[in-house]
Amino acid sequence: MTIKGIHSAASLAKLTAGRRAKIQKLADLEAERSKRSRLESLLSQKLVAKYGTRVKSETNRVIKRTVKNFLSGASHISEADLRSVEVKVKQAIEEASISRPSEPETSFIRRAEAEQETNRASPSSGAQVTPLILDPDDPKTNPWTVMDTLKAIEAEESLKADKIKLLADRKEMAKTLDEQMSIEGKLARRKKREDDAYLAQQQRMLNEWKREQQFADTILHEKNMQMRKVRQEQMDEKKARKLKEFQDNRAREMMDIAACKKELERERTDAHVAKIAERKRLDKIKIANLEREKKIEARKLEAAKEDSRLAAEYIAKVDREQAAREKALEDRMSRYEEIGQQWADSGAGKRQREAEIAMERKILSEAAAKEAADLDRELSDLENLRLNKKMIMETNLAMAKEKARREKAQHDHDSIYATRFRREGEAFGAEEAARKAVEREEARKHCELLKLQIEEQKLLKKRVDMSETEMSLNRAQMDLILKDPITGAKIVKKLNEKHTMKQSVAFKYKSNVPGLSRHEE
Repeated sequence: MTIKGIHSAASLAKLTAGRRAKIQKLADLEAERSKRSRLESLLSQKLVAKYGTRVKSETNRVIKRTVKNFLSGASHISEADLRSVEVKVKQAIEEASISRPSEPETSFIRRAEAEQETNRASPSSGAQVTPLILDPDDPKTNPWTVMDTLKAIEAEESLKADKIKLLADRKEMAKTLDEQMSIEGKLARRKKREDDAYLAQQQRMLNEWKREQQFADTILHEKNMQMRKVRQEQMDEKKARKLKEFQDNRAREMMDIAACKKELERERTDAHVAKIAERKRLDKIKIANLEREKKIEARKLEAAKEDSRLAAEYIAKVDREQAAREKALEDRMSRYEEIGQQWADSGAGKRQREAEIAMERKILSEAAAKEAADLDRELSDLENLRLNKKMIMETNLAMAKEKARREKAQHDHDSIYATRFRREGEAFGAEEAARKAVEREEARKHCELLKLQIEEQKLLKKRVDMSETEMSLNRAQMDLILKDPITGAKIVKKLNEKHTMKQSVAFKYKSNVPGLSRHEE
């Protein structure tokens, strides 16, 4: 609401711009209406001259009514629309002639012939003849040039009348607009007073709302500051607590690290001392071993000497004792064999020997079973190892085949995509080339058509005489040109302007309204 009041000047400017746009729109509508009026007048004159009569008749009214109805319902008028309105005029004339059961209205050709016969029958009626003489070989007095000059004169007079009417309408419209502007000014001033009062009220309400909002903002700010202070104290306390915990943990960790360092240093010192003591002990042992080895070597030498002596004595003694023992052994063995043979032949000795043989066989069978089990286990382990290697090899081969298959599928897919992309590109290139060829062919045909049109225009610029049929069709215009002194004087004046009428050459063979040229029939 406040913004609307603040921008009241801008709103007034927009209102002024709106009035200007409205005035411009009215002017455009008036110009469009005037343009349509001129077009309606020109079309009516052309069609009346072509299909109507010289005097007022029902046919002329049908033509004018048909043209007016067509222009009132058409938003945009093209050359095809003008051809269609000519067709509609023909149809309307035919329908009007069919719908009249009484004496039909004679066409403009019969009326012209009747007037010509009347003029011939009564030469003393005082009819005046214009001094204009038609000469087909003279571009200025060619019948088509003269008739088109008559149309130009009629069009100029119609335009002058339309201009006078337009000026009067503009004056009336200006007067109406002045009255509307006066009313709009009063309404705008009253609206401005209402807007100013509304603006003042809204400004007071805005100021009151600002004061209340400022008071509420002050209270809210104080409350926020208190909450911020409490929150800051809590954050500081939490931060101090975390800092103290961090420092305590760090102190404990530093103490633990120092204790660990001391323990490691002590262990390194103890290890070093122990290493030195061990080295000293080993050195002492090595020295003692050397001394002992020396003593042992000395004792060995002495013992060797003593052993040699004792060995000699012992050998002699042993030889004597061996001989005695061999003899005693032979005696004992012979006696033992006798006793053993007797014990073996008895029952207890036989059973003990059989038990020993069974135990030996059992031990041998268990040993053989153990060796067979060990051999089977080794063979089974070797077989499992071989099977595992075979399975791993088969798995690797399957994975390699799957990988090769995937790579081949991807390669085939890429090849298919590349082939399709290349074909589509070639097809698109071919279509583009064909389209360009078609466009070039159409352009060539268009150029040929333009050349033909240019040739036709050149042919149309040649001399064209008005035939008897065309003269009879344009009898009303010809009578007006040849028998009306005022019209004849206007035509002569128009033809003699600027001595050479360069525009009449093009005006002679083509109408200034599209669709109504006599060469288009």
